[in-house]
Amino acid sequence: MRTIKTKKLQNTALLFILLAPFTILYYAVYVFNPVNAGNIYLYILQIVADFIAIVVLGTLWLTILLDLILPEYHKREYRYKKAWIEENKLRVGVFIPVANEPIEIIRKTVINAVKMDYLHETCILDDGKSAEVEAFAKEVGAFYIARPAHAKGYAKSGNLNYGLKFFHGEFFAVFDADHIPKKTFLTELLPFFENEKVALVQTPQHFVNTHSFIASGTAQAQDVFYKYVQPAKNSSNASFCVGTNMIYRKSSIEAIGGIAKVNHSEDVWTTIMLHEKGFESIFYNKILAEGIAPETINAFFRQQNRWARGGFSLFFTHNPLFVSGLTSDQKLQYFFSNLHYFGAFSVLIYITLPIFYLLFGLHPMNLSHGNIWLEHYVPYFLTVYFLPIFLLGSLRLSTISTSMASFYPYIKAFFSVVLKNHYTWVATESKRKSLSVIMTDIWPHVFIIILSLLSVLVGWFNPVDIVTTSITTFWVLMNAYFLFAFIKNGLTE
Repeated sequence: MRTIKTKKLQNTALLFILLAPFTILYYAVYVFNPVNAGNIYLYILQIVADFIAIVVLGTLWLTILLDLILPEYHKREYRYKKAWIEENKLRVGVFIPVANEPIEIIRKTVINAVKMDYLHETCILDDGKSAEVEAFAKEVGAFYIARPAHAKGYAKSGNLNYGLKFFHGEFFAVFDADHIPKKTFLTELLPFFENEKVALVQTPQHFVNTHSFIASGTAQAQDVFYKYVQPAKNSSNASFCVGTNMIYRKSSIEAIGGIAKVNHSEDVWTTIMLHEKGFESIFYNKILAEGIAPETINAFFRQQNRWARGGFSLFFTHNPLFVSGLTSDQKLQYFFSNLHYFGAFSVLIYITLPIFYLLFGLHPMNLSHGNIWLEHYVPYFLTVYFLPIFLLGSLRLSTISTSMASFYPYIKAFFSVVLKNHYTWVATESKRKSLSVIMTDIWPHVFIIILSLLSVLVGWFNPVDIVTTSITTFWVLMNAYFLFAFIKNGLTE
């Protein structure tokens, strides 16, 4: 029996979800009609940006909507879960892979991992071979495994696979060095493995350092994914691993030849391999670990670039639409996730189009039909772009700024995957502060800000249309402000 699961959504958010397909179609009918084109080259950019944005936002809408009308997945009574793990005396390991992260970060995670309920072994997998970390492991009662130089390769996945050679238990949890587990993590997740088809149980990433501008934006940007998208993917058995705060069944990992042997995004690659073999995954929507989001521009871009590489590499080299071992629902859900990173091109185009108008008087749409364009665009903008506000309850400046600024690491990841450039994995919180590196990351943003201010001066020197110039100036300055806020706060933290 199907049930409508509307209680978890505000009525306003539900209304916007139901209206979205109609406003998208109303806008698309106008903008994709060449009769309404202005400058043909800018019009092509406009329809490319709109097409990507509509597809990306439309798939988000569809995922959430399907979850509303499909029955709950893996819904079980908690009292039955506990009995199973108490009776079976499961052998459990906890892996914490590290690679030169600060010892103060590693310390908190390991101490809390050791203290978790249910009998288990905690093991630090050190790719940095630190004497300090080894001594600390001995001090708190954790095992220590340093991967030797001759066994290096495949970054985090290689580190995990090396550690698995020394583990003979049935299940193993994984925590990044900066994600501190709660005491009940194991006792709440292990019962799901009573179903022998379950290979993976994932929980949300939750960040506590939201006093930082970039960390705050990163945290809220992921809230939609963890509060709505991942739970919705449960309905299609398509929720996937995010690299930390999860438990694997070891025999399932062995069945696919180990953790996916890739230099980045081993989490999603491993999950898709498990799904290909017919195993199940579960997203348990409860915060059972607290992490640290990147606080600097350099760390944030490394993280976003790594995630984007995973999405693009799947899209171009192992496109889920053509993977025979997946169900139709899984193919669509993986494909939807891969499309997210293409939104970077839309962001860049949307930022530059108003600058073109102010500098050269060129517009992608026919300005003689300006009122008609607004009639189609405003409902689309309100329902689609305001939806995250109603899903989250509010939208921070930091969220808008970090989301907009991430176009650069995403586009870099796209070309790196297409051109097959080599990737070197670096831990998100590794210490690597260099002004030259930071300037390498933000030069496009600085250039856009300068060009934006210049375009306003040029646009108002001899404006052709006061109304259009005023509206365009507003968007140019707003975009420049969001990028400036990202740079200012990112450089001072």
